[in-house]
Amino acid sequence: MENQSLESLRGQIDALDTRIVQLLNDRARIAQQIGEIKRRTNTRVYHPDRESQVYKRIASENKGPLPSASLTAIYRELMASSRALERPSRVAYLGPEGTFSYVAARKNFGPAEYIPQRTIEDVFREVAMKTADYGIVPVENSTEGGIRETLQMFLEFDVKVCAEVVLPIHHSLLTRSPEESIQKIYSKPQAFAQCKKWLSTHFPQVEQVWVESTTEAAIMTNEKPNSAAIAHEEAAEIYGLNVLYKNIEDYPSNVTRFFVLGESYPGPSGQDKTALMCYIKNQVGALYGLLHPFKKYCINLTSIESLPSRRKAWDYSFYIEFEGHVSEPRVSKTLDKMKKRCLELKTLGSFPRSEPFLEGAEAV
Repeated sequence: MENQSLESLRGQIDALDTRIVQLLNDRARIAQQIGEIKRRTNTRVYHPDRESQVYKRIASENKGPLPSASLTAIYRELMASSRALERPSRVAYLGPEGTFSYVAARKNFGPAEYIPQRTIEDVFREVAMKTADYGIVPVENSTEGGIRETLQMFLEFDVKVCAEVVLPIHHSLLTRSPEESIQKIYSKPQAFAQCKKWLSTHFPQVEQVWVESTTEAAIMTNEKPNSAAIAHEEAAEIYGLNVLYKNIEDYPSNVTRFFVLGESYPGPSGQDKTALMCYIKNQVGALYGLLHPFKKYCINLTSIESLPSRRKAWDYSFYIEFEGHVSEPRVSKTLDKMKKRCLELKTLGSFPRSEPFLEGAEAV
């Protein structure tokens, strides 16, 4: 009786799978029609505001038992596949293949043409020159704070922030050698900082060698005996290494936020953030006056960092991020007040707020 019941239930799942495939292809055909309209009207393919609205609607309609986070992961894959049917995007990222930037790009864009770049500056340049449709760059880590190199590039290039990607960061120790023979560990400075306590416990006497990326660390480890790399575990498969230890970061909640760069930013999704770069006079009370409108119009400030303006010594620009979209009246009023107190104010973009990707969910 139990076997019959099991077979019956499996039969129901098979029938549902057949129907799901039919519905997915119906949806894909509509996506192709949308893509054709976008081509005729020269409209961008990627609309993070629309995608954010879809995710919220699906979550609100979900009655279970499937968790909303799982449903969102499924729809991320679906939306990425639909974009690829419209036109595969060209996405520049901090390479080579296997870096956390690559993982974040792949999770966000799914099927796309990925263009590896050697530096964050190169990613900005590819987008600014329109040789890539989009770029993805790290902007903030929950352990180490803001990525100043990324923020500084907004002073150099005229590109916009059109989305953010929040990726859980889990480091692995990769090697081809026996553990007891490891004499050097390769990785980038941020990875060493995020694994500092673990390394001091497990490999206190081993030399730490800084390289440009975690992927470069994996490549070096593949070439040099008696070495190891701190990198994403995916790099082990790509570069022929073994995973010696997983999840060696000091803080399990470690996440990195990435910005998706493009030539324009999306319309409001209902849950947005805005990023600005401000250049103000170097005088008493200037920063206080600049920030006062946020209190007046009840806008939550989420980030502020000072950066050398590169105009003259000890002169600074301020990167500011807050909740809201530039199209909202209260935000418009705030910006009007700020412009009167700035020598220069540059809107970097408004974009939907993002939640961390579900562990293990791949948009590929």
